[in-house]
Amino acid sequence: MVLLTGETPKSFCQSMFLPLIRSSTKLTQIHQIHAQIFVQGLALQPQLIAKLVDLNFLDYARLIFERIPTPCDFSRNCLIRGYTLNNSPRESVLLYIETLHGGTKPSNFTYPFVLKACSARSSLKEGEQIHAHVLRLGFISDLFVNNSLIDTYCKCCCLESARQVFDEMKERDEVSWNSIISGYIQWGEVEVARNLFEKMPIRRNVVCWTAVINGYGKQGNLVEMLRLFREMLTSDDDVVPNSATMVCLLSACSNLSNLEVGRWVSIFIDVNLLPLNTIAITALIDMNSKCGNLEKARKLFEGLSCKHLASWNAIISGNVQHGLLEEAITLFYTMKEELVKPDEITIVNLLSACAGLGALELGRELHLYLGQTNLELNVIIATSLVDMYSKCAQLQDACLVFVKTSIKDLALYNAMIMGLGYHGKGRDSLVVLTQMERAGARPNDITYIGILSGCNHSRLIEEGRIQFSNMINKYGLTPKIEHYSCLVDLLGRAGHLEEAYDLIQKMVIPPDSVIWGSLLSACGIHRNVELVDKIGEIITESPNPNLGFGILLSTIYASVGRWKDVDRVRRMVKERGIRKPVGCSWIEIDGSVDRFTVQDTTHVKCEDIYETHQNLVNHLKFEGYAPHVDLITRSIDG
Repeated sequence: MVLLTGETPKSFCQSMFLPLIRSSTKLTQIHQIHAQIFVQGLALQPQLIAKLVDLNFLDYARLIFERIPTPCDFSRNCLIRGYTLNNSPRESVLLYIETLHGGTKPSNFTYPFVLKACSARSSLKEGEQIHAHVLRLGFISDLFVNNSLIDTYCKCCCLESARQVFDEMKERDEVSWNSIISGYIQWGEVEVARNLFEKMPIRRNVVCWTAVINGYGKQGNLVEMLRLFREMLTSDDDVVPNSATMVCLLSACSNLSNLEVGRWVSIFIDVNLLPLNTIAITALIDMNSKCGNLEKARKLFEGLSCKHLASWNAIISGNVQHGLLEEAITLFYTMKEELVKPDEITIVNLLSACAGLGALELGRELHLYLGQTNLELNVIIATSLVDMYSKCAQLQDACLVFVKTSIKDLALYNAMIMGLGYHGKGRDSLVVLTQMERAGARPNDITYIGILSGCNHSRLIEEGRIQFSNMINKYGLTPKIEHYSCLVDLLGRAGHLEEAYDLIQKMVIPPDSVIWGSLLSACGIHRNVELVDKIGEIITESPNPNLGFGILLSTIYASVGRWKDVDRVRRMVKERGIRKPVGCSWIEIDGSVDRFTVQDTTHVKCEDIYETHQNLVNHLKFEGYAPHVDLITRSIDG
């Protein structure tokens, strides 16, 4: 048969083994084929290397390559491509250098993947050197090589060189235009990109439209983004938006918390039956979550057949952002059951939930997880840990994380200052402020909320005055309501009532009920009834008086025997229908967070809770405890 067809036995064997190589999917199959090729001396190493690269067995492919006396260009390019696409760009560049040192001339097929490796390494110098090789070896007129050069220069933030290559090209295709426009978009040159986009002499494809739309999205310019999207739908380019286009629109709506436009995009997707991949559905979940439509977000999330980490992060983040902290933690435990490993985003969101609930045990578990999985303890996670430990009253642990974090940013300094301040460590917070200033970090308004709060809790009156002045005169910051509130409370508690009142009168923004209530409380402590009358008049005339301040005002009047004023405040509360918000608290036991509300009858252990409470009351009575009732008047909230 071999003689009839004119084939030699060796060529017949090669034609027989080629389909076997192409259809192989397992390493054991490759081993068997390789053995036969070796025994029969067949020249199928290039095809075998190509298959091994496709299956990601790069070390095995390299071993075969190294044993070929004179490897062909195809084999070398396959390996370079494999290293580049499998996150080993350094190996790709090294193999290219070996090629040059061996005296072998690379082909035009070599350069796209070598240049892609330079992009992955963000190595502009290597890219420029390879550009010189391209010029010397005569590949500068090759379209694919030029497109790769543009892409490399753009990703290495060398737009001038990218534009020079683009302008000097004799032939350009869609990839050329997409690459240069995307490069300008990537580095914020949206108008330059738009100008090129408008001048394109060829059909603008969906990639190009999406790139420019995304540029306006990054700027937060939702109006222009939507205008361009509508123009895309009606343009002569006859372009249909894809999943990437919708992700850009949804991400912009999410970042700007614009639910109205987000709903419009969602309806557009449904009406036009656009096929969505997992990334686009995750973007829909994220948009609905951040815009407060958690019910729709949860429905989309539950509808995912394969829930990736990004989708878990989107739904957990949305719940944390909108205060559903227990739900976020429940989702995390479900995520663990499904063997999805958390990343930095998950950890940061969960630490925020732990801080809000005081869930110290879970917070420690997350901190331990960081060490076990070698996740980088970067400044973002360190800030979340400091905040969590501070709010869980573990200040020593917060300080330890702060000290061990070598690179500190403003957010981390602020978290430490806030934690120290709220725990009455005012002088320590001032020490951290000094360290921060020496490190060259410039304090902001959040820094001074922590500083003034620390001065307040530590009764550092003079320091409080000095720091308030520094905030305005040294750093040019405009005080916000929180800064005034801290200083008014500090001065009021110290008995400097007139100074506090004068400060309120000179405020550049209208004082809120919290500030007046703070001063009212101080007046009650220091028995300044004259100032109480002034503040009481302001509080009762406000459109939405706070019930707590009404009770406080009534209590102060009762303490000095002004019963007519007590009745007047009582009538005002009843006439306006002011109600006290339901109190709520949390407790963590064995990693599980329980929530309690006033007069709650829905908790699973409700009967046990009330029985235990009554036993405690009875025990207090037995021990002779009697509450102080001299300043308590009748309940005025009905």
